[in-house]
Amino acid sequence: MTGYGAVALDVGGVIYYDEPFELAWLQATYDLLNSAGPAITQSAFIEHVERFYRSSADDPAGQTLLHSPAAARGWARIRSAWHELAQEMPGAVRTATAIAREVPTVVVANQPPECARVLDAWGLTEACAAIFLDSLVGIAKPDSALLGLALEHLGVAPADLLVVGNRVDHDVLPARALGCPVAFVLADPGYRPPPGVHPDLVRAYTLLRSARAVAPTGDDEQVFTVPALAALSHPAAAGLHPVARTESS
Repeated sequence: MTGYGAVALDVGGVIYYDEPFELAWLQATYDLLNSAGPAITQSAFIEHVERFYRSSADDPAGQTLLHSPAAARGWARIRSAWHELAQEMPGAVRTATAIAREVPTVVVANQPPECARVLDAWGLTEACAAIFLDSLVGIAKPDSALLGLALEHLGVAPADLLVVGNRVDHDVLPARALGCPVAFVLADPGYRPPPGVHPDLVRAYTLLRSARAVAPTGDDEQVFTVPALAALSHPAAAGLHPVARTESS
């Protein structure tokens, strides 16, 4: 690999799919709410889901049933099944391991502690130089300080750390704030919805996710599918090789 001294990898949307966890959580939350009060219909719940995903964290409109005690209980259920729900993105572990053999590689992600156990089981804890999860270090994206911990650990300049992620708000903007280059991973639709998630909920959620996964604009990002990230680990490669934005992994 040429041009960069280290790599920081996100997890959701880069190593494994985010969608199975979120869909399982949404369905679990609805089931709990509906069992407590059948008046909460699926269509009404989907309206709350749409408000939740379309509103910023400090917008009162975003305070929905997904902030209820039932949602907290639903999330606890999902965390207890994290390993079973985790679906590797095609070739991601092999690619991350190959990159880590060539340059120091860290994981920088907003993920619950259960993520660390998945990364360990998949061999990435051993392959990577360090794992920085917001739930373990107390700093969360979009705060660029989380990425700053990785820079301090690696001892490299921001311009030498390639940040690989799949969200503009959580990956591209914090990296830009510190002066790090970015490789943006395109959305991949290849996950399997968890058993028991209603098709209407899957459809509504998929439309909401598509808005979040829009690729960034600017000259400082490269756009990749996950398999194309393997080019980062080729020591003979002449830099990065961007992939057409319409290609899917």
